[in-house]
Amino acid sequence: MNINIFRWRRLAVAVALLMLTCAAPSRAWCASANLWVAFDNGAGIGTYTPAKLAKSGARTPVYLDLFPYPTGLAFDKSHNLWAVVSHDQVVQFTPAQLKNLKSNPSPTPAVIITSTSFKYIIGCNFDPKGNLWLVDGENNSIDELSKAQLASSASVTPHFIITSTDLNYPNFVTFDKAGNAWVDSEDNSEIAKFSSSQLTSSGAKSPAILLSDDGTGTSLNWPGEIAFDKSGNLWVPNYQADTVVEYAKDQLTTSGSPIPVVKLSSAVFIEPWGAAFDGSGDLVVMNYSNGTIAKFTPKQLKTSGIPVPKVTVTGTEKFNYQIIFGPAS
Repeated sequence: MNINIFRWRRLAVAVALLMLTCAAPSRAWCASANLWVAFDNGAGIGTYTPAKLAKSGARTPVYLDLFPYPTGLAFDKSHNLWAVVSHDQVVQFTPAQLKNLKSNPSPTPAVIITSTSFKYIIGCNFDPKGNLWLVDGENNSIDELSKAQLASSASVTPHFIITSTDLNYPNFVTFDKAGNAWVDSEDNSEIAKFSSSQLTSSGAKSPAILLSDDGTGTSLNWPGEIAFDKSGNLWVPNYQADTVVEYAKDQLTTSGSPIPVVKLSSAVFIEPWGAAFDGSGDLVVMNYSNGTIAKFTPKQLKTSGIPVPKVTVTGTEKFNYQIIFGPAS
């Protein structure tokens, strides 16, 4: 696929929606948590209950009708849902609003934050201190909104803006247990780590660690939403290669082109893009192109191969961005 086709497709969706409407680390919640999905197709945010993910089949989520379309999702410690919308706003919904989606699927955000600094915000995530980090694909940066800035609606200047010449259209960020930020860089197919000490000031910075493809074109090839398992190993879905790979914790200490310890090439993968672990340690992967959700057990994640997912869920939605587990709606 031409590198620009994917982005132009995303931009085309944004234009269409505008015409219609105008227009902490990845937290492993308890096993009964819902799966929340930001859909890039005008559907808004969808949430799937554990029952809908327990068996294979076609499923329809409950919707939070959010326009313009969302791309990033994160829950804070108080179970408020934060979402990136229209690439230039960050909005918050309260637990009470989320529990009432069936009767009120279009609640008014409790907080709306904007900034003239935002160019093309995509994914988001909380660091261990409760600050919200945003990934700006066009600015090749990660931006921090401090806890104080999240307290009320406002137009703000991010507390910190970190840019890097090693980032080439980043999408998502996650944090390890030490508070280091790991960022996928789409167009150059790399994973960048910024140490916790680098996250205390703005500026142009070189990653503390930079991971690249092992030469096969299948270990890192348009990496999507990266996620850590409970042991600190890093899992990466690859949009272009139709693979999901694991880098062991001890491979994350130096820069280079390591060979993944596990490479999954399941037949279900068609442009895998979202990835998240539930409280049982199952890895959920979601395809961008057809919206298929595949769940793999910890046992299936131990060795490379072509596993058949424990559960495969299909539906009418596709074009997902960030997926996360969080409180039940």
